[in-house]
Amino acid sequence: MNTKVIEKINNLKSDRVHGAGWLSRQAISILNLALDKSQAHTTAEFIEEIQMVASELVKARPSITPIANYIGQFLQQIIQRSQSEKDLASLKNFAKAKGSDLIKSSISAVSKAVEYGCGIVTDLDTVITCSYSSTVCKVLELSSQREARFRVIVAESRFEDNTYGEITAEQLMRHKIPTEIIRDEDIGFRISKADKALVGADSITADGYLINGTPTLTLAEAAKKKKIPFYTICESAKFDIEGGTNKEAELEPGFEKTPLDLITGIITEKGTMQPSLVIAYIEETRRLSP
Repeated sequence: MNTKVIEKINNLKSDRVHGAGWLSRQAISILNLALDKSQAHTTAEFIEEIQMVASELVKARPSITPIANYIGQFLQQIIQRSQSEKDLASLKNFAKAKGSDLIKSSISAVSKAVEYGCGIVTDLDTVITCSYSSTVCKVLELSSQREARFRVIVAESRFEDNTYGEITAEQLMRHKIPTEIIRDEDIGFRISKADKALVGADSITADGYLINGTPTLTLAEAAKKKKIPFYTICESAKFDIEGGTNKEAELEPGFEKTPLDLITGIITEKGTMQPSLVIAYIEETRRLSP
């Protein structure tokens, strides 16, 4: 494997700053780099080479479902194409185009989800959130640009030496959004000041869980207790069709499972979906998958 590709994969594995959506698009970009650096002489060698890179990318971040989903789509299309396309240069060009298409598709899905997300942020709201989600930040930034007047409470989201809520708060404050950081242990007390909760997602599983950074579960339980609407927002590529993140052992440190029955709605590029419908959608998609 090319040394530059290996370096990029290692960077992806150790990245604890960016959200799952960005990381999934970065994974596709690494695949595109592998295409450029390929030393294959035949289409068979090329497929084998790309499969190896794809496997390493998925193993690098096993809890981030869109990496597995997008790479799975990529491989399926390339392998299918290779059955009829025996010219190596043409197959490489096809693969590069598909990689670029997937990145554009992801960006478009996030943009649509953000539009739907803005629909839940209204004047004089107090929104509480935790961890770091670039999509949540985009919702709040766009809502502010559209002159909605609201404030945000961010749990510090401490894990080891990192406080991911502070990353969120710094980004929001750069956009002049009134933001307050609270200690994680104060969520149960301070949530009574909020009108709704909004968090991101690394995965939505078929067995009924949201996987996201700590302290999402604490926030969801507190919201349920106080009868405050709790939303998660993500592109549907984060639905765990393959079932790869259902096992607790596969969760990365700093991530946790939150039961979907604590969630009011899941906001995607398709609109706001009820958790039960999302589970049915995942199961049906899995059944129809080749």
